[in-house]
Amino acid sequence: MSAERPVRTLRQDQGFTLLEVIVALMIAGFALAAMLGSIEAGLAGGGRADHGLRLLSVARSQLDGALAMPSFRPGSQTYDVPPHYHSSVDIRQIAASPARGERASLGLFSVEVRVWEDGATRSVSLSGRAVGAAVQE
Repeated sequence: MSAERPVRTLRQDQGFTLLEVIVALMIAGFALAAMLGSIEAGLAGGGRADHGLRLLSVARSQLDGALAMPSFRPGSQTYDVPPHYHSSVDIRQIAASPARGERASLGLFSVEVRVWEDGATRSVSLSGRAVGAAVQE
């Protein structure tokens, strides 16, 4: 009878080598850096859009206020709008109807509003038209 000896077999390691772990971490780092760059660009774009919407809101408010005046006086005026906005309102009479009898003549006015923020290069301009009592020149 021969005694059988158990045969030892070499088993392969089931883990990762240090080099594989380092390469995987580098790939993950590059992917994360690209993702963070995209997030930063998105946040910056969102900030610019928010700034533009605020300027547009102030400009609409200023234009509505100018168009709601009971009478128009041609000229330009600059206003400070708290907390840190400025607006320029330009009113021009572009046409006038002739007076008929006791009725005053009517004028067509162009109202342009430009709004900007302290230290910013970007501004928003809006314009509108309104009819009011004509200004005699």
